[in-house]
Amino acid sequence: MPGFLGKIGHIRDEFLFNPNKNNKLINDKIFVDDIYLERRTVNKFINDKVFKENADYLILTEGVILNSNDLIAKYKEETLFDTIISMYKKNGNDFFNEFRGSFSGFFYDKKNNRKIIYTNHIGDKQIFYSQIGNDIIFGSEINYLVDYYKKNNLSYSLNKDAAYYLLTFGFLLEDNTLFNEIKKLIAGHYILVENNEMKILQYYKLDNTPDYNQSEEEIIENINSLFRQAVYRAFEKDKEYGYKHLVGLSGGLDSRMTTWVANNMGYGNNIVNFTFSQSDYLDETVAKKIASDLKHEWIFKSLDNGIFLKNVDDVVRISSGSALYYGLAHGKSCLDLLNKEMFGIVHTGQLGDVIVGTFYSRKDPNLKHTLKSGAYSNLLYHKLDEKKLKYDYANEEIFKFYSRGFNGANQGLLIFQEFGESYSPFYDIDFFNYCLKIPLEFRFAHNIYFKWILKKYNDASNYIWEKTKGKISNKHVTILGHKILVKQLPAKLLDYFFRKLNIKKSPLDSKYHMNPLDYWYNTNIDLKQFIDNYYYSNIDRLNNIDTELKKDCEYLFNIGTSIEKNQVITLLSFIKLYFGD
Repeated sequence: MPGFLGKIGHIRDEFLFNPNKNNKLINDKIFVDDIYLERRTVNKFINDKVFKENADYLILTEGVILNSNDLIAKYKEETLFDTIISMYKKNGNDFFNEFRGSFSGFFYDKKNNRKIIYTNHIGDKQIFYSQIGNDIIFGSEINYLVDYYKKNNLSYSLNKDAAYYLLTFGFLLEDNTLFNEIKKLIAGHYILVENNEMKILQYYKLDNTPDYNQSEEEIIENINSLFRQAVYRAFEKDKEYGYKHLVGLSGGLDSRMTTWVANNMGYGNNIVNFTFSQSDYLDETVAKKIASDLKHEWIFKSLDNGIFLKNVDDVVRISSGSALYYGLAHGKSCLDLLNKEMFGIVHTGQLGDVIVGTFYSRKDPNLKHTLKSGAYSNLLYHKLDEKKLKYDYANEEIFKFYSRGFNGANQGLLIFQEFGESYSPFYDIDFFNYCLKIPLEFRFAHNIYFKWILKKYNDASNYIWEKTKGKISNKHVTILGHKILVKQLPAKLLDYFFRKLNIKKSPLDSKYHMNPLDYWYNTNIDLKQFIDNYYYSNIDRLNNIDTELKKDCEYLFNIGTSIEKNQVITLLSFIKLYFGD
């Protein structure tokens, strides 16, 4: 991912990082005191990307700070550089807590010899770091750090625990990467280097303690005003730089509400919606109808036959194996075909259903998490050790946000950040904080979500919701936290019992599914041969790394679903790329 990289410690230019090879990126370097700092950033939103020093400070910001102009006005400064200095003087080390958007950065207080490296509240601007003796290397991309290890003839090794996280969850947990030597900076944290000591400090923590002091009507009004504020911040930032609005759209509610509210607020003339899915599935047909009715431009990329699943190594190189590759590959296959220069932010509905809704599996706010919470596969669950988790999680929902949300779903944003920025109005931290405080009785089973749409944007309810195959205005029942259309209840129950008896195949084996991986694997012989051949060509790479892990990969691939096969292929690609000859 484009961004920045650097080193704190003993600086020798000839033994630093490999040179930037992407001539489309802005590339600048600064050497000062015991710091080497380099940015390799996309040439967009450049006024939000500070890279400057004076006699007292060195400042770098990466990404997009949606409220940068508001902060400049608040602190009565002329530039963002001067504003950040004023923020630091007033607020201290976590001055960036006032930023809104998708951001990360580096700050150096020269007089006090204080260095700060930070990521944003939800960690979608990744930072990785490694301590090597008394030196610290860091960067927006794992590959920067791996290149440093290679260039300086340093050895690195596979993080076996992280490998089993990947094979179970489809993503990694906490600060783990697939390298023992490299860590990830967790959402809401920053690195402080001071007095020759490095500390990892938390400046923001999710809190879903319910607030019972509001009526349902007040909650709907506040959801609406905060969501509109979030949409305004993101879409106005596009306007500030003269970009068109690239907005994802599917058959779900989250991307629909991002599109619908933005259109309602007057941004529709510059919205280009895009969709990628199996042809004729609801993600296509519903999105096409909405875009047409709103008079938006619309781009559709078919995922038929799963051809995009052949792009293994390129995708794993972007994520460095931090998530199963199909979660990035389908979006990449669409965006690779677009002229991306006219777009700034890719607007999504990321995690909307669990922010306005909930990540709880039961209607119990005291429900504790288990290590199985949010896992794709339980076949190797017994290889995990919950005692190795470093952090306490108040409940199941908080655990799922930090794991499945920030470490899992956020990986899909990396493909957008290769050429620009990405943002979901549901991620606006003011909106996010408010929604988490809504009592679970309102959030569970999308209750307040439905009522918000029906009251404020009723026309948006006139389209089928992919999740239930019906409109949200139709009569639903809630079973185990899932909304089910009343008219579909008999078929759903019959389907459930058949699957339990192994009489009926998985929903993934039908092309009428959001991610029909089993269907593609079982019907496209060429794809099946590619995946099988990739597995057989690379499984022996584990012989010299870990024979136990190899046996478990063989087991998972041979008896698992296509998702579980995808998890294995992701790990094997990682081994090939980073431990190959």
